Amino acid sequence: ISCFAGHATEEENKLSRTVMKYWTNFARNGNPNGEGLVHWPQYDLEEKYLEIDLKQKTAQKLKEQRMELWTQIMKQMSEGR
Repeated sequence: ISCFAGHATEEENKLSRTVMKYWTNFARNGNPNGEGLVHWPQYDLEEKYLEIDLKQKTAQKLKEQRMELWTQIMKQMSEGR
């Protein structure tokens, strides 16, 4: 990875450090959350997750609309349409 370091923007370097903090916290404590980090929610029936980008944010139900399409298609197929 060091071969790419010279081409990264400051935002990308910050993202890299942030991701390393999440993974380090998870490896040490079994929990990725820590001081100064956007809360990474535990995945459950509410389907919340952490969207990792230059700015992190909590989101919910990744690709829900795409799944609805497949659910409808499968339902129609099972009904013989």
